[in-house]
Amino acid sequence: MSTLKSAGATAPELAYEWLKNTIITLPREEELFLSEAQVAASSGFSRTPVREALMRLEAEGFVRRIPYKGAYIPALTDSDVRAVMQARQVVEEWSVSQVTPDPGMVPEKLFHLLEEQEQDIDPVDFIALDLEFHTTIIRAAGNPLMTDFYSSLRDRQMRMGVRIILGDKARKQQVLVEHRAIAEAIRTQDPQRAAEAVRQHLTTTLRSMTQQQI
Repeated sequence: MSTLKSAGATAPELAYEWLKNTIITLPREEELFLSEAQVAASSGFSRTPVREALMRLEAEGFVRRIPYKGAYIPALTDSDVRAVMQARQVVEEWSVSQVTPDPGMVPEKLFHLLEEQEQDIDPVDFIALDLEFHTTIIRAAGNPLMTDFYSSLRDRQMRMGVRIILGDKARKQQVLVEHRAIAEAIRTQDPQRAAEAVRQHLTTTLRSMTQQQI
């Protein structure tokens, strides 16, 4: 699992990063209870920064905190996954329609991210690059509210996506093919082709996440 620690971070920040990394790499169908003592022992931090980190994660909607005891991380259901993917489709199809007619440097950025994704990297890093790929398009569309909304989905998507990459290496290759189709459509300034590439990518992603034919 990749480390999220950064130089100069405070103990509460490092505890927060440790806990978030634990959450996003937890298989989405599993639930987990973490006591403050368990987290402190496993992470190497004292209980005070751990408590602060849990409060922050509760505010962000990732855990249900039980004061002075710990936190409960619920499983994510197929309904949760569908809700996120429906929201993604609305944001991403609109964004690609805005960017494709005049993409500027967006294609170059997307192909650079693809090169990084093609390396032999940790699944968490792969999903982080996946999300950066899509976020690059959304930021370029120029609507800060859309960008903020998409960011609010980010870590939930990571927890959903890591499961796929860990369990299905073929899906990793398929993601790269689908991302390249999106980037190529934007580069050729073909909005209809770009929208269809996004729609196809999200459809196969949802199918992989729910393991159902849709």
